[in-house]
Amino acid sequence: MINTTLILSYILFIWLIILHTFEEISCDIMELELGHIKLTKNRYLIGASLISTLNLGTLALLTLGLPTGYYLGLLTTAVFGIFQALVHTVGYFLEGKKSRGLGAGFFSSIPLAIVGVAVFIQLIRAIL
Repeated sequence: MINTTLILSYILFIWLIILHTFEEISCDIMELELGHIKLTKNRYLIGASLISTLNLGTLALLTLGLPTGYYLGLLTTAVFGIFQALVHTVGYFLEGKKSRGLGAGFFSSIPLAIVGVAVFIQLIRAIL
């Protein structure tokens, strides 16, 4: 049986990731250099495209009720929802509590992480 609340929550999760991506683009995060990591425009856009494709594929699997979708959903919500908030928080404090613009990075990662945790919990309950 399809869990409508889970599907709608995952759609909200995807929407927040896309919003987060647009906010990062608007604040020129694509030119970020962090140690040995040099984020170019092409690398950023390829990564964002892969994340979107993975999330839409996960949504399709969840909609079909396939177990693979639930486990892939755990991975995506953990990495793109919860872990990204930790990364942005560390970056925010390493930058001296300066964001590159309102909404990008640290600020938009908060609602994304909250929804990520909620969906993660829903997925665990659905699996158990």
